Amino acid sequence: MLILDLLAALVVAIILSALFALATRRDARKKGLIWLFLLIFLVTWSGGIWARPFGPTLWGVHWLTFFLVGVIVALVLAVFSHRRAPRGRQETLDMLERMEEEKVMEEATYVTLSLFFWLLLIALIVAVAVRYVSV
Repeated sequence: MLILDLLAALVVAIILSALFALATRRDARKKGLIWLFLLIFLVTWSGGIWARPFGPTLWGVHWLTFFLVGVIVALVLAVFSHRRAPRGRQETLDMLERMEEEKVMEEATYVTLSLFFWLLLIALIVAVAVRYVSV
């Protein structure tokens, strides 16, 4: 069961990460794609094994559960990753002013979000491990 759940989460995470990369291919920022994949993979895996199984079974795995958890996570991440390009000179100047103000907050935000990211990954790994140990 562990291997089949892992494969289900892996397939869903690969598909959703590829779709996310294709949807944002205009952006030159592809550095975080591996971290995005890892986050989608772990959330899909832990959500797929902890959520109530539903939908058809393929090789003993309820794929729809894994897929819906992955889609929800990918959509939430997509909502927070979109930035609209400025239109016109005034919007560009406003954006540059905001960027200068954001640089001050960027260091503290980076440390805080990095810590949150690693704690989230550890919590997801623990959730997966607890599920298989308790079964």
